[in-house]
Amino acid sequence: MERIFMVMGYVFCLSAAFMLSKFVRDNESTAGDTPLWGVVVWGGFAVAMGLTGWGLFGMEVSPPYKAFLGVSWLYLITTAFTLAKMLRDRHEADLQDARVAGRREVLHAEPGQQAGEHKA
Repeated sequence: MERIFMVMGYVFCLSAAFMLSKFVRDNESTAGDTPLWGVVVWGGFAVAMGLTGWGLFGMEVSPPYKAFLGVSWLYLITTAFTLAKMLRDRHEADLQDARVAGRREVLHAEPGQQAGEHKA
């Protein structure tokens, strides 16, 4: 039962970490979400971390195994934030590449010709 609890806690923390990462990045330059949604996101992350930590602390397993689970849990959270950042950065880089390619296409179009059209 304790193992199932830890797996559920890890999944809960993982999804909360991705949601928090997305929320922070989306609201970095402008506040697009309502303040209450921010409370839900930050609260969900805090509850996920708190309950998982409480469950880990209360498990009746050997200290080395408990330490392994704790380090694994923190590594999971760190990796989730890193992965979310990497995916978001890649997406933004792809958008920037598409903008630059569009500008080049417009600059190289002949006068009176729309970008993307080819002369027959």
